[in-house]
Amino acid sequence: MLAEEIFNITMAMIDEMTASGLDEQTIADYRKKAPFILTMLQNELIGIENRYRRVEEQIRPVPIESLEEPLQIDDIKANTLLTNGLAANLMLHEDTALANYFEQRYEEMKGMFLKPRPQKPISKEDVYDAKLNY
Repeated sequence: MLAEEIFNITMAMIDEMTASGLDEQTIADYRKKAPFILTMLQNELIGIENRYRRVEEQIRPVPIESLEEPLQIDDIKANTLLTNGLAANLMLHEDTALANYFEQRYEEMKGMFLKPRPQKPISKEDVYDAKLNY
């Protein structure tokens, strides 16, 4: 998924989408800030996910320098977490109530989507033949 797609979804969420599409003059500031905010959010999510991965499976985050670049996280997390996080950060100075709402949704979904996956139980050999009898 491209960062541009997340940006467009976010613009619709914060009511910048009109019947004719996006008004590039009104969203120019948002467009400039979005790559940096998306990089910050994506790095946070990758850092949390890496805690639950083995070292050889960890993802090294790459900065998003333009909205035409692909994201490193999966589409579901991008559509839910990144859109709410981006909306919260973009609305911070314009509408604090709306920014708080999106921040709350972001944190709620982060807790839901970034839980550790249960691992398969590993059977270990009892080398001491220690059988507990009480």
